[in-house]
Amino acid sequence: MNPNYTDFRFPQIKAHPWHKVFHKRMPPEAIDLASRLLQYSPSLRCTALEACTHSFFDELREPNARLPNGRPLPPLFNFKQELSGASPELINRLIPEHMRQQTGLGFPHPVGT
Repeated sequence: MNPNYTDFRFPQIKAHPWHKVFHKRMPPEAIDLASRLLQYSPSLRCTALEACTHSFFDELREPNARLPNGRPLPPLFNFKQELSGASPELINRLIPEHMRQQTGLGFPHPVGT
């Protein structure tokens, strides 16, 4: 920060691959999601809604998804305020068709079909 001192150079450190940072049993989808969330540059980092659309969470969008104890999932797709201004493509990836039909979000069919 001192303009009179230009001799200092930060060391160049190679990035350590995420699959070596996390436990070997970590699913590849989890590693991919973490790498997208931990991007240093905000312009490269995924948004919260984009993170929710990641394939890591696909199991939660299944029509018969249940908690490990067999009970139904809590209401996971109540994004009314968050979805204002969201693209139809994002909504279609985020909210499964069976839930869009139940909640009447106005996108009964995936975009492009």
